[in-house]
Amino acid sequence: MFSEDFYPTPGAVAAKMLQKIDRNAVHFLEPSAGKGDLAKAILGFGRTRSPYDHGSRHRVDVIELHPDLLKILQAHEELTVVGYDWLTYDGVSYYDAIVMNPPFSKGALHLLRAWDFLHNGEIVCLLNQETIDNPYTEDRQRLAAIIAAHGSVEPLGPCFLTAERPTDTQVALVYLKKTTEDDRIHLWHSADREQSVNDDIGTPEAIPALRDTLGNMQHYYTQSLEEMFKAFAHIRKASLFMGALGTELRPSRSTRDESDLKKILGLAQTNTTAARAEFARALRRSAWMHVFEQMDFRKWLDTKQTEELLQDLERDSTVPFTTQNIKGTLSNIFQQRKRLFEKSVWNVFLALTRHYKGNTTGDIGSGDGKAGWKSNDSYKVNCRLVFPYGCRFWIGRFDLWSARDAGEIYSDLDRVLAVLDGQSFEEIVTVRDALERSFHNHGVHPHPCESTFFRIRYFKKGTVHLKWKREDLLATFNTTAAAGRQWIGTTCHRDQDSQASYSHPDSNDPHSWPSPVPTCQICA
Repeated sequence: MFSEDFYPTPGAVAAKMLQKIDRNAVHFLEPSAGKGDLAKAILGFGRTRSPYDHGSRHRVDVIELHPDLLKILQAHEELTVVGYDWLTYDGVSYYDAIVMNPPFSKGALHLLRAWDFLHNGEIVCLLNQETIDNPYTEDRQRLAAIIAAHGSVEPLGPCFLTAERPTDTQVALVYLKKTTEDDRIHLWHSADREQSVNDDIGTPEAIPALRDTLGNMQHYYTQSLEEMFKAFAHIRKASLFMGALGTELRPSRSTRDESDLKKILGLAQTNTTAARAEFARALRRSAWMHVFEQMDFRKWLDTKQTEELLQDLERDSTVPFTTQNIKGTLSNIFQQRKRLFEKSVWNVFLALTRHYKGNTTGDIGSGDGKAGWKSNDSYKVNCRLVFPYGCRFWIGRFDLWSARDAGEIYSDLDRVLAVLDGQSFEEIVTVRDALERSFHNHGVHPHPCESTFFRIRYFKKGTVHLKWKREDLLATFNTTAAAGRQWIGTTCHRDQDSQASYSHPDSNDPHSWPSPVPTCQICA
């Protein structure tokens, strides 16, 4: 943090830099973010004075290599870390502006990287004045040529003398404007002749103006069709590539997809740079999602763990979608899969206690994982599980419509048990399947039924009882839950004298884990 190149941007200098930027700019990149002084100034510059607007209209992505500084940036909820090494970053290039205070010793290299990287927009950069005054290297000579053709230099003098980390270095403010040819809009690129207008319309004085107005309207209409038809052709091509990627971005049952598409199309009508950036971000998130779906990770994660992973994906989907990053991410998850699965089993164990206190041994209090739990004690799921609101009997029929929470825990329980037993979740008879089949076959008369792992009874008052069919699987479940809770022992509360304990599995493959035979007989 205190290297020779770490000089946080003073507030007055940051304000001077931002005065250069077009007021309509929204999407910013700060590629040498440090601890975020300049990035936070950009956010502040985008805040309105309205008491009803608590956020910034600016969106700021940041890049930082130093791990300690990176943690500071990641803790700021309005800043998005999109990369680590600016000189090798290959992410989205669509920004309205890049605002940067790079290391003075490598300023020319960092600024040239910004020029080559940016698709279309503005760049404001602080440099050591000597970089401008003494262009003795090839990089500095190229930079001088770019500045002469596309920007300007303003000397700021020793503006860091009173900064948080002072220096008497002479500083220059460089402004560049990059315009990409394909972003220009030519309204009259292929205008046809105006067709003749009926001269009998209106008064003679109004005829010339009316002729011009109608002719223009026809041209705008024709051009709207032509350009939109081109857009449709390109969208179709893009959709084919997205299909090959295994993803899509179009209105569907998913509210998120529809929201993304509407947002992108809305941006495309006002700010093509922002639309490109938003589309790239949404496509990258969808592509990462497809990677995780290909792993079929849901088969060994409970609902809570799945939601947490998807939230992480949403937050970290700015990571470039490259072969190297995909391999690294999959490797990380593969190495941690045993721990993730243990946590899923613990989540299911905890969820069981929320439905009925008697589902586990010991005094668990509220069952929220805090009140009632003793960190040095062991608890077990009992041989019979009770769900007071496990189904519903209403208007002469049974259903699970009002038992959403119970239905979720049924699925989570069956899912982790299928993994523990080495079976495919899709091939087992789940609790939900067994209940719904019994509801259909027996109507208003409650009838015992069975799933792959449980004997099931249900009652008109809405209670559902599950009794484990296999003691070895119950023991394995309890052992794995203890590992997820990181309890030291897993001794049964009625077998404390025997000190029966279950060893922690060593294998990373849940299918190969041992299945201890001793189990709690509290409900036998």
